[in-house]
Amino acid sequence: MKLFCLSIIALALSAQAGPEAWLQHGLIMPETIANLRAELELTSDQETKMLAIVNEAKAAAEPLEAAVKQALKTFNAALKNRETSAAAAESALTQLLKTEAPVKQLQLRTLIQLRDSMTPEQQKKAMQLSSSKLVKKIDLAPSVRAKAEKLKVAVDSLGIKATQAMTKREAEIEVLIRQGKWAMADEELEKLTQESGVDKPESTELPDFTQEQPGNVDVEVLKQRLADVQAKAETIISLPLIRQFIQAKKALEEAKEEQDAERVGRILTWGERQLAKP
Repeated sequence: MKLFCLSIIALALSAQAGPEAWLQHGLIMPETIANLRAELELTSDQETKMLAIVNEAKAAAEPLEAAVKQALKTFNAALKNRETSAAAAESALTQLLKTEAPVKQLQLRTLIQLRDSMTPEQQKKAMQLSSSKLVKKIDLAPSVRAKAEKLKVAVDSLGIKATQAMTKREAEIEVLIRQGKWAMADEELEKLTQESGVDKPESTELPDFTQEQPGNVDVEVLKQRLADVQAKAETIISLPLIRQFIQAKKALEEAKEEQDAERVGRILTWGERQLAKP
């Protein structure tokens, strides 16, 4: 029988205890049990019972997670608003903590139920194997954090908001880190490091827009072309290319101020050409 898809337990929130903390109390994370099912020699009945536990947890977790996300959104908004009083901020924090409590309780209940679905011998073996695997994960933690920080510093140095593509990849890696999947996080960070070109030296060479064709310079057409370029630019991962687009944006603003439609067209053509490259 195919064991449960344990990533569906919506308990991987920032406020929860990590795998190592639960392990210290004899509780094994569900994905660890899934990975060790061959070594643990779980029976068909055990897998069926565990699957039911997970499905029940999933159903219960969805509204709880939604409540936490909303409370977190409210709390963050309160902190960002300089007019928010200390009392209002404390109230928002209290509400956030209040919504997080049922999530922790659900996770604890689920982990205990999964533990009790195993025999004492299986529990002992799971603890031993988990501890061994966890050491390997913890060994990767400093490397992962160093790579993540390096990327963060590079993106922050741009002085602009990260592209949607970059933000999405960072969020995916953050989820892996929260779930304690250090090897996968390290692998994805390595890929992102290569794709982003974070290690490439910064170029001071300005893009040459004069060699480009202006294309259609009708005002309405230029507006649409600009909107298309801006939308597609959100897919960029490469930091060197993002830096070039920042320079192009400055040149574009100058051209618009001078009402030089032809120059605007040439800059947009350059942008369109860059975005068309594989």
